[in-house]
Amino acid sequence: MQNFGFDLRQLRAFVVVAEELNFLRAAQRLHISQPALSQTIRHLEGTLGVVLFDRNTRSVELTEAGQDLLRDANKVLGHAQKLADNALDHATGIRGVLNIGFLIGTGVDLMPEVLRAFSERYPDVRVLVKEFDFSNPEAGINDGMDVAVLRPPISADHVELRTLLEEPCVACLPLGHPLAQEKSVSVYQLLDEPIVAAPSRGVWRNYWIADEYRGGRAAKVVHEAGTVESELQAVASGRGISITALSTALFYARRGVSFPVIRDMPACRIAVALPEPATIAAKNFADMAVAVAKSGQRDRPVGSTDSPQPAQDSSRRRRSLRIALRQ
Repeated sequence: MQNFGFDLRQLRAFVVVAEELNFLRAAQRLHISQPALSQTIRHLEGTLGVVLFDRNTRSVELTEAGQDLLRDANKVLGHAQKLADNALDHATGIRGVLNIGFLIGTGVDLMPEVLRAFSERYPDVRVLVKEFDFSNPEAGINDGMDVAVLRPPISADHVELRTLLEEPCVACLPLGHPLAQEKSVSVYQLLDEPIVAAPSRGVWRNYWIADEYRGGRAAKVVHEAGTVESELQAVASGRGISITALSTALFYARRGVSFPVIRDMPACRIAVALPEPATIAAKNFADMAVAVAKSGQRDRPVGSTDSPQPAQDSSRRRRSLRIALRQ
């Protein structure tokens, strides 16, 4: 690339002198000394090979060459400022692309609120949401996603988890099961049951088959399901039971399945996951998700832990889920 021998600082000095037509006032605006400004202008004139100002002891006027340069210099400085502003927007997360991983069935009512609020706050960020099934419970946070909404625990190093919501765990039982009519059950009542598990191996699958309560005994896994729908289908057909979250029961409730609360299993979490290091846009999204989740919990009454029954339609399920999930 050709070296033109002058820079934006010199163009800026020229424009200020052209606007003021007075070297002293221009120097004051630029916060430099008058001799330094005069030297800058002389250097620019020498580089360009033209005289830009007619100056004497009483006045300063633009030459014809100076008038032409002023028009072009303003355009150059304007473009340079736009370039700098765009770069700053990317650096501060105001502009760019944000890849969000989303674990299927997680925060179903929360995600639209968060995405809407984020888009309103950061309209120049292009948001790309990718849904992951139970074979990847980390929701891509290990595979290039900038941020993810998921259910801990996960197998991921150097990832920050910020809790958005907590909710009860429920048993997913076929209606003919002896415990199906109970409002709540103990996790220990479920340990001998055949169970539907996630296809992935690791801490996430172990959590949802209640491995920590089994005292080293292996769970009787009879089927692996990668989605909520396939999990509930397997349960409804009598292949086994499963353990899931209350919000899953409310949003995906169906005939043939009962969801008693597991009273002695700690609440499960919905969290936003940030890799280290995280982009500014990802941090902004995480902050927004936490704020929206907190706002939603303040606005919602405390929900019941009674066993949810299949809803009449999806709108009723959505209204039901808008109660607070934290017990």
